[in-house]
Amino acid sequence: MATSSLLFDLNQLTDEQKTKFHTVYNHLKSARASYLEYKYGLQEKTKIDSEEEENEWHYELYRYLRARKWNIAHTIKSIQDMIQWRIDNRVDLILDHLPTSPLIDRIRKGLPAANHGYTKAHLLLYIEKTGLMHVDYLLHQFTTDELIQNHIYLLEFNCQLTRERSRQAGKHVENFALIYDLKGCKPDIRKTLHILKQLIYIDDNYYPERLGQMFVINPPLIFPAIWNLVKHWVDPVTKAKVNILKKGPDTSATLLQHIDSDQLPSEYGGSCDSCPTSPDCIPVYDWSKDTRKVKEEQSSVAP
Repeated sequence: MATSSLLFDLNQLTDEQKTKFHTVYNHLKSARASYLEYKYGLQEKTKIDSEEEENEWHYELYRYLRARKWNIAHTIKSIQDMIQWRIDNRVDLILDHLPTSPLIDRIRKGLPAANHGYTKAHLLLYIEKTGLMHVDYLLHQFTTDELIQNHIYLLEFNCQLTRERSRQAGKHVENFALIYDLKGCKPDIRKTLHILKQLIYIDDNYYPERLGQMFVINPPLIFPAIWNLVKHWVDPVTKAKVNILKKGPDTSATLLQHIDSDQLPSEYGGSCDSCPTSPDCIPVYDWSKDTRKVKEEQSSVAP
C-alpha cells in the first residue's frame, strides 16, 4: 500500500457497527473467495494486488452497509447480487475492452462530457453538458445496451481514478462529484428517461455511496416536471446530495466553494488553463461540419 493512512480503519465504527461489519464479512467469505478466483483467472492487463483488493473489499462492505442502513440481510443480498452482476456482465474486463473507448468518443459527439480535475475534498469531478444532448443521434446511432455499457465503463474508470487519487492524497477517496449543465435543454430529453432509470438502478445497486456531490446548473423551465418524475427513482440519501442551482451569479460562487478555481472551467467561473482545449474545457462537437459534408456530397453527385 502507498501509505498506511489509506487502510480501512475499523475504529471509525461503533461497537454495534463493528459487529455488523464482521457478520457481513464472515458470511461473504466464500462468495468473496470464489469471486477473487474468477478475477485472478481473467486475462486482465493490470495485475491484481491482493493486499489492496482486501482493503478495497473492506471499503466496499462499508459502503453497502451504509447504503442499506446497516441492515445485515439486505447488505448481504445486495453484495451477492453485485458480484453476480459483475460476473454476468464481465465488468472486470470492461476497461481492457478496446472497442469501448471509440464508443465513448462517438457517444460524446452527442453528449459533451469530460472528467475535469478534482474538488477541494479530492472528489473526482465529472462535467456533462446534458442540455446540449443530441437525443435523436444517441437513440438512433446506439442501442440501449451500448449506452448502458458506456455508463458502466465510465463508472469503472472513475473508480480506478479514485484509487489513484487516494494514493496521491494520502487519504481514502471513493466519491465522485458531478456537474450537470442543463443549458440549452430541450423537451425531447424526455425520450431518454427510460434509459436514465436503468442507469440510476445500476448506480444505486452496484455502485452505492459513490456519489459525493451533484450540482445541477442552468435548469430550464421544463426541469421541475422532469425532476418530479426522476427523483422517485433516486435513493433518499443520494437525493440529499443533489444541489439544484438556478441561473445567476450565485452558481459560480457556490461551485467555487467546493472546487478550486484552477479545477473549474472558465465558463463556470473558474480559471482553468491546463486543458488542451481551454477555455472550452468540455469539447462540443461542431454539428455544422456534418451539414457541410452532406452538402458537399450532394453537390458532387449533382448532374
